[in-house]
Amino acid sequence: MKITFKFLIIIALLISCTGKSIKNNDKTVKKIDYSNRSISHNAKEKFADSLSIDTLSTMMTEYGGIKFYTEDNLRGDGVVQISIDSDLEILNFDKTVYGSIKLTNNAGEPFSIKLPKSVIAREIIPNVEYRIFCFDAEKPEKDNDFLIVYINREKRLISKKKCNYKFNSWEEYIKTAFIHLTSKVENSSKEEKKYYYAALRIKGDSMQVKSVAKTACDYVEEYKDVTRWIKWKENSCKLITFDFCY
Repeated sequence: MKITFKFLIIIALLISCTGKSIKNNDKTVKKIDYSNRSISHNAKEKFADSLSIDTLSTMMTEYGGIKFYTEDNLRGDGVVQISIDSDLEILNFDKTVYGSIKLTNNAGEPFSIKLPKSVIAREIIPNVEYRIFCFDAEKPEKDNDFLIVYINREKRLISKKKCNYKFNSWEEYIKTAFIHLTSKVENSSKEEKKYYYAALRIKGDSMQVKSVAKTACDYVEEYKDVTRWIKWKENSCKLITFDFCY
């Protein structure tokens, strides 16, 4: 019985912050130079297939046969948003080519994206109506030549040369978002989970939020004046969701 109990504890420690077991095959993934091959048909990268993803809550969009997901883990110092106005190459940390985002002449599908079939990043919505490319990132000043961003939970490099980008710290980024409370936020009623909130103050894992009125965004359907403190994250894992009024 003691052996069984210890085994169960070990299994529990392997559970991710989303409450799901993740098959972590990061160490077995080879860094691939995609410069002379089609990324979308590459058979060697199995990283995306090994991810435990809640597709109902984390999938942002699908574009060009690629599924784009967000995640609860917050990585780096904040979020970098890139405006794609020229072809963009994405490198592995050893400077081999990881993928690319290129402009097309197709008004309906403005980008040709070569990345794995499943991509985890903060928020990528390439569709013509939005054109959003946001990545968890380190502070830009940490490298003179490259932005250090996170794609599929690993550091990648994007050259700063001819790159139009804006960086926000996590606190700055969160204060631009509308916030939803999830079932992971303690002492939240069913009604409170229907509202949209703005972040007023952030102190470590605690956040003071205030509900926003229906006039703040067309997405807001329920409103009651609520101001309260919540525990919004645990270590680097957020317990809330971010929404934007696009």
